[in-house]
Amino acid sequence: MDPLRLAIADDHALVREGLTRLLAGTEGIEVVAVVGDAASAAACLAEARPDVLLLDLSMPGTDGLSAIPHLREACPATRILVLSMYDEAEIAAEAIERGACGLISKASCADALVEAIRRVARGERLPVGPLLSPREREVLSLIGEGLGGDRIAARLGLSEKTVAHHRERLMEKLDIHTQAGLVAYARRSGLCRAD
Repeated sequence: MDPLRLAIADDHALVREGLTRLLAGTEGIEVVAVVGDAASAAACLAEARPDVLLLDLSMPGTDGLSAIPHLREACPATRILVLSMYDEAEIAAEAIERGACGLISKASCADALVEAIRRVARGERLPVGPLLSPREREVLSLIGEGLGGDRIAARLGLSEKTVAHHRERLMEKLDIHTQAGLVAYARRSGLCRAD
C-alpha cells in the first residue's frame, strides 16, 4: 500500500522541523513538501500533489484560514487539516466551511495528530471544537440526524439517562445550549447526513 503523502505549511522553522521529524518517522506517512507560508503552499500542492496538507492557521501574509479556498482550488484532491494554537469551535467551523476537513490544536499529542491526519486522508471530516470521546461523537451524530433521546438510547443500547448525560456533556464542551444548536453543529461538522 502506498504511503500517505503529506505536505506541511507552517511559518515557524522549529515547528516545521519538529513536525517533519515526527511525521516522516511515522509508518505509512511520507512528507513530500514543507513550506513556510500560504503562497508557497499553493505552489507545493500543484507540484507535490499531497494527499493531506497540514496547514498552520496563523502565518504572515495570507493567513491559513483565508488561504483555504485558494488551496482547495489549486489542488481539489488534497485534503486540508488546519493546525492551530487555538482549539475553538468557531474557528474550526469556519475552516470547515471554507473547505478544510478539520482543525487540530497544537496542544494535541503526537498520536492524536497522526490519527487526525489518517482520518482526514480517508475522507473523514473531524468534529470541531474540543476533543469528543467516540461515544460523544456517536450521540452527537444521532442528535444531528434528528433522533430523540429515547431513539438514541435504543440505537446505542444505552439508558435514556446516559444519553441525557452525554447530551449535557456535549453542550458543556461545545458551549452550545440548545438541541437545535447541537443538530446544526453536528451537520456543519460533517458528523451526520443532513436530510
